[in-house]
Amino acid sequence: MAKKKVKPENQPKKKTPKVSQGLAVVSLVLNVVLMPGLGTVIGGRTKDGIWQLVLFWVGVLLSIVLIGIPMIIAAWIWGIVSGVRLIQESS
Repeated sequence: MAKKKVKPENQPKKKTPKVSQGLAVVSLVLNVVLMPGLGTVIGGRTKDGIWQLVLFWVGVLLSIVLIGIPMIIAAWIWGIVSGVRLIQESS
């Protein structure tokens, strides 16, 4: 019996657990004030948060040669966007 292949657009989307409004706000504040990615991890988006942290720390290390500064800025913007999306999706 052959298995029927399911096209990617027909696959059910992964449901991310809804976070509370308070946790979403804390996540945004952590992303803005402390470190991008930290709030995203706490908000439940572990994969995105880890990538934000990696981008941030690689940017910090490369800021000696100035190429890291745009990476740090990009990580912070990405963290802010993730925090705002968490707030919008919160219950």
